[in-house]
Amino acid sequence: MKKNKQLPHVSAVIPTFKGKHLLEKYLPAVLACLQNQDELIIVEDAGPDDTVQWLKDHFKMNSIKAPVAGVKAYRGLFIQGNKKISVLLLVNIKNQRFGETSNRGVRTAKYDLIFLINSDVAPRKTALQYLLPYFQDESVFAVGPLEIEHGKKSGKNKLWFERGMFIHSKADDFTSGPTAWVSGGSGVFDKQKWLAIGGFNKLFYPAYWEDIALSFQARKRGWKVLFEPKAIVDHNHETTNATVFGQRKMEKMSWNNANKFTWKNSDFWQKVAYLLWRPYWWIIRN
Repeated sequence: MKKNKQLPHVSAVIPTFKGKHLLEKYLPAVLACLQNQDELIIVEDAGPDDTVQWLKDHFKMNSIKAPVAGVKAYRGLFIQGNKKISVLLLVNIKNQRFGETSNRGVRTAKYDLIFLINSDVAPRKTALQYLLPYFQDESVFAVGPLEIEHGKKSGKNKLWFERGMFIHSKADDFTSGPTAWVSGGSGVFDKQKWLAIGGFNKLFYPAYWEDIALSFQARKRGWKVLFEPKAIVDHNHETTNATVFGQRKMEKMSWNNANKFTWKNSDFWQKVAYLLWRPYWWIIRN
């Protein structure tokens, strides 16, 4: 997809938890990627550090009426040269984890295109210039960029049913085109289609598989889920799940949600296969 000089505006949504050190490092890259009159929404998930105060000071924020239930809200402005970006800070009153924290940012967004991005992701300056033109096609639900971490590529994915379970992995190539899902860590989504699906499903609380499930539902409706390698982000994987839950619990959560996803999204015969293969997976997992 070629870059388009007449780009639509976006609302960038960043969910964060204990993320001040990440925002200090990677937020400048997000702001550099955005264009004049875009919007930045940061949703802080009731973390115990001083992220909220740092953001309020950094963007000279004032308290405003909460646009959605369950949050406190503050508004500020980022100005750099001729670029002005409205900054909205939502602070969860109670911890919600990734899915609902992201949903609140999307529901509050001013624009119809959502750039959802983790606090440990630094987009290259031209990333949106390659992602946004795809949305000239009204059937597009989401487009994901190429993610680079320590020289390794990701961002394009595949999903298949095998031995009674849905299995996922990186794609075999990184050419532009359809992908099984766009990561919740970096991608542009159509807000109205997101809301029509219902956003990230609470079934997958506290984390994992929610973005796979979202794109799966979009593809079932005939909407396009795409990958564009010319759009590049650097993903530094410094999020807090490992410190909050620990590696073993993270693996257990992911496996539990894989089971939930399989049962929810499988047809009759796949459900039969799921039940028949349960002893096999119990042995493998134990």
